[in-house]
Amino acid sequence: MSNRRLALATRNAILASMLALVIGTLAWGEPPSPAPKVGGTVIVVRPARWQSALERWKEYRSQEYAIVEIDSPGTSHEQQQAIRDAALRCQPPATAILLCGDVAREIDPREPPPPGKLASPARGSRKAIEILTPGMVLDTSVRLGPMTTPSLCTDATFGDLDGDGCPDIAVGRLPAKSPTELERMLERSILYESVAPGPWNDTVHVTAGVGGFGVIADTAIETVTRRFLTEGIPDHFRMQMTYASCTSSYCPNPLRLRESYIDRINQGGLFWVYIGHGSVTHLDYMQAGNDWLPIGEADDAGKFHIRSRPPIAIMLACFTGAYDANVDCFAERLLAQEAGPVAVIAGSRVTMPYGLSQLASEMINGCFRDRIPTLGEVVLQAKLRIWEDDSHADSQPPAPKNAHSTQRIDIRQRYRKIVTDMAMALNPGDHDLLAERREHVRLMNLLGDPLLKIPYPETIQLNTPSLLPPGSSVRVEGTTPIAGTLAVELALVRDRLPDGIVPISAYDGSPAQLEQMQSVYDTANDLRVARVEQNVAPGEFGVDVEIPADLKGRCVISAFVYGDTRWAVGSQRVTVRTPK
Repeated sequence: MSNRRLALATRNAILASMLALVIGTLAWGEPPSPAPKVGGTVIVVRPARWQSALERWKEYRSQEYAIVEIDSPGTSHEQQQAIRDAALRCQPPATAILLCGDVAREIDPREPPPPGKLASPARGSRKAIEILTPGMVLDTSVRLGPMTTPSLCTDATFGDLDGDGCPDIAVGRLPAKSPTELERMLERSILYESVAPGPWNDTVHVTAGVGGFGVIADTAIETVTRRFLTEGIPDHFRMQMTYASCTSSYCPNPLRLRESYIDRINQGGLFWVYIGHGSVTHLDYMQAGNDWLPIGEADDAGKFHIRSRPPIAIMLACFTGAYDANVDCFAERLLAQEAGPVAVIAGSRVTMPYGLSQLASEMINGCFRDRIPTLGEVVLQAKLRIWEDDSHADSQPPAPKNAHSTQRIDIRQRYRKIVTDMAMALNPGDHDLLAERREHVRLMNLLGDPLLKIPYPETIQLNTPSLLPPGSSVRVEGTTPIAGTLAVELALVRDRLPDGIVPISAYDGSPAQLEQMQSVYDTANDLRVARVEQNVAPGEFGVDVEIPADLKGRCVISAFVYGDTRWAVGSQRVTVRTPK
């Protein structure tokens, strides 16, 4: 196959697999009871002079973990051996590794040389380089198209204690360039776990690029994506979607694209997922007429001022997590913000759709089917599953005792055949899918605290009639385990759009059209048709909700109770129509 055909096949696979990526990244199940503590020993690797920056975080984490510190050596192989040696001595056993520090930093000539490890200046730079906490550089094993690089950078290898290539314990990195910056990043991890409950706990943001196949193809992709999103994400979640295609209902005024989705993220959320192309310092571009407009530039990281829960960013794109580059990558720029995302999962080189979809689906199986308590362990368990040989693909490991896994769907099992068949059809015949999955074990790295606790809600049991007459008042009854502010909402199911939405058929850039696009975008992202609030005590409650006279079709009743430190949710599908 020629390079041109190979590149086109890869591009097609990226777009066609967008559905699987979104499903794998965002599929949730009903939350089970709270999980037990994790425990174990955390190995902390940091420059020798940075010890004091860890004191507050160590005091906080030592309530649940033993902590062992080691100085970062001069090379990645020495660092790997030091971690393995430390793991042999850990009691209780090592369960996570926190790498503190960027790979290296430039030293200003006016600055006194540090008593550390120095390297040659970067090409074109007159500044010396101080080695901080190295990453492991490995040869790439999968080559798809001319964009594939001969090597990649990974932290996963540091978690490989037995030398089989697959990590055995969770690994995360805080890419700080100074002890002050490290202290700030660690403090954000602590503050994240004390954020009060609110709508931001039940919000997911998705920003997606397109491949430019034209109106019909892009509309078909969007339609099918919405269908699977409706099936995959629990109905109570508020999903804020921004789709960089002018003919989509989820496309704002293209001149305000970045402002639109960043403003929404700044209201807080549990995850922000980007799906599309990317590079070291910026995201993809969208076409608006004859113009190509950026979806995300390097300076856009400074526009994040999240006022409540900072989301975990998942970058399903190439190069956005290249933390070993000579400049700060997009993921590092996000983490450098005082009010940006709290952690980023991103690829260090060229990522591939099949490998991404499999890793993402396993991550969410672990997060919301098995309810694994920490972000690092969620990533680790996903990597362990996709590392398996295909002969073990149908075998499921025993679910944790707190999983209640029979109540939730297995996203990868449900869609694996579809995604695998698609990958086999769109890639060269000799392409090794297992090798691609294993490559993504190394390519995708967690930049953030691996001990970060993922917040999970408790469950509200609802009892609502399944058939609601339009223009009537329905009594929504339920049982809440906590006291707080109750919000009961009636909304359209997620694969519906409000009446009257008319996306544009062709872009002309006129002021009237830009205003129409922004209005359609705002309306498409708010499916609520009724909302009632009141204070409740633990136990049974009842709320009357008015059904609009002009409403019909499939809807969702959702209930949220937000307390001081806990929250609970519940939802139920209903149909609004006149009884026969």
